[in-house]
Amino acid sequence: MERLKERDREAEPGMDQYDANLLFKIEKSRQREQGKVLLRAQEIPWRQSRHGYGRRYCDSGNWDQICAPGWCVSRTNQQKMARGRHTHRGGGRLLFCLEGKGRTVNNGVNLDWEKGDLEILPVTRTENSHQHFNMDEGNPCGQLVLMFWPFMEATANETRQVTDAPDWKGDKKPELYRPGDFVPDRAFLEGSPIIIEGNPDSLLDEMFLRRNRWRDYMSKARWIVREKDQKTETNRMGIYRWYVHPSFDDVAMKSLLFWIHEIPPGSHSGRQKFQGGRVHFVIEGHGYSMINGVRYDWGPEDVVLSPVIAGGVVIQHFNSSPSQPARLACSEPNWYDIMGMDMACGFEQLDECPEWQAGRQKT
Repeated sequence: MERLKERDREAEPGMDQYDANLLFKIEKSRQREQGKVLLRAQEIPWRQSRHGYGRRYCDSGNWDQICAPGWCVSRTNQQKMARGRHTHRGGGRLLFCLEGKGRTVNNGVNLDWEKGDLEILPVTRTENSHQHFNMDEGNPCGQLVLMFWPFMEATANETRQVTDAPDWKGDKKPELYRPGDFVPDRAFLEGSPIIIEGNPDSLLDEMFLRRNRWRDYMSKARWIVREKDQKTETNRMGIYRWYVHPSFDDVAMKSLLFWIHEIPPGSHSGRQKFQGGRVHFVIEGHGYSMINGVRYDWGPEDVVLSPVIAGGVVIQHFNSSPSQPARLACSEPNWYDIMGMDMACGFEQLDECPEWQAGRQKT
């Protein structure tokens, strides 16, 4: 598939710019419709980078090949005490701990996590300068890392390296490392305090009031969402453990939603229609997903993407094992708070999972 640039095409001779723009959008639709849905772990090599050891499922290098471009999905495997240290201007990342236990030192603050916990690196006013440490010597720790570029681009996001991982033996390229002016001085500019009591006098003051509330919210928000604190629910789709949900009012970032979906042995999820763009990482188990009538078989550490296409996607997951559960780590952009629940196709439950039906019968 021809690689597409994220800009309007140059107009061909005899074609005006409007027509060229129409062709660009048609080609983008074709890319999403024909792009890869299933990314098999066995086909993705582990690699050592200047930041650490891991595998990359999707990023800017293969957005022209997948059905949900914009996602950055990777998986770390940390044997040594420390990974490299780097800094993100902006932020906006989720890191789910798949094994072991560790610590992230972010802007000098310790964030401790263990298997089943979700670490949030939110959008901050300056940067997130951080390093990950393995706190269980002799045993590996690893995280699923999720980023969504359209949100990151909106915050002028950029990543630079600070120090290299212990096992990195490659060249040190100066242009990849943090310069002294990485965060411009204007980022620290502050105006006079605007304290608003009662109703604001203008809609602009309403915005400043929202800012004040947001800053107060962020000063108390959770950067680590612990598995033990998140109850499971049985809903129409299956057994969920929510970590980030639009209704949660205490997490440090809600631009990406996140939950764990467990499918009991021999069972299946409900069947749902939505716009697409959801990521499913197989934590454990074997099964398959039916997406718009096509079957995709998956196993541990595979990634299943749901296409972003006209009319949305109809999706249902099946556990092929009669004795072992399947668990999927799921994430999607929280477009709902921006564009509404129906998006451009509707949000519908078409069938319900057996566990939900059994629960309804008992009541």
